[in-house]
Amino acid sequence: MKLIKILFFGFLITVQHCNAQQKTDNKKEINAIINQYSESVIKRDSVTFYNLFNDETVTWCAAIKDKSQNKEIEKKGAEKVKSSYFSGSYKGFLRGLFKYDSTEDKFDNITIIEDGTVASVTMDYSFWANNKMTNWGGKYLTLIKKDGKWKITSVIYSLELISYFEQPSLSKRKKEKKLQLF
Repeated sequence: MKLIKILFFGFLITVQHCNAQQKTDNKKEINAIINQYSESVIKRDSVTFYNLFNDETVTWCAAIKDKSQNKEIEKKGAEKVKSSYFSGSYKGFLRGLFKYDSTEDKFDNITIIEDGTVASVTMDYSFWANNKMTNWGGKYLTLIKKDGKWKITSVIYSLELISYFEQPSLSKRKKEKKLQLF
């Protein structure tokens, strides 16, 4: 009987270790996707970038934060300011990068939640064009594991215009994120 208990306990430890290892591997794979995303934007590498996304429907949308939207209305007038919301596609996003000499999408303050099949990634981003930050905000990705590979199914982000508001320091953003969790 003792031998059965010892074997059973050993089995449970092995299963827990395998599950923990799989979660670690999933997070590494998802981090690799985030890095490939960023590198693809810098290099404007459409093959790598497109391969990160689900080949079915992918949601791509953003909303300008109220503070920046109000400043735009104040500066240009309500009749000349477009909607604070816009949608598009990951392909359209990448094609739009070619109007700049250089681009970069920088990410930090990254949190990954996954269960081995679906994942949610929250992060702060700053978008740079021609070596100048143009906007920043929060970016939210959802992913599915399809045929053994993680694929992005949605990109949703907020947008604050740097012409009106600078991005807070990373330490301040981390504090704000902690407060939002409670």
